[in-house]
Amino acid sequence: METKKLYDYFLDTLSHCGTFILDSNKEDIEYQIFEEFDIGIISFLHENSLKQLLDSKFITFDVYNKCLLLRKQVLELQELDLWKIDLIKTNEKWRDVILLCDEIKDMILKN
Repeated sequence: METKKLYDYFLDTLSHCGTFILDSNKEDIEYQIFEEFDIGIISFLHENSLKQLLDSKFITFDVYNKCLLLRKQVLELQELDLWKIDLIKTNEKWRDVILLCDEIKDMILKN
């Protein structure tokens, strides 16, 4: 995939998760997290995709590492059966994912 297009998908993935989601209704959360964010985490935050972005200088090494951590935490939510809409606003592990998304987006804006 062309790196610029990959970067656009990468940014789009991150845009679907963050503290804004805590003020969203169930339908919006379901769409943002369980459709858009979920697909992007699997594809556009995959280690190979992130490596391509890093090698092409679209992201920094710090962003690369934070994104690997984010993907790991999201996959852990799924493995621990915490991938449920009712837990997004209350579960500590979900809170960590949400805050990490905001942190990554802030890092990207500052570069």
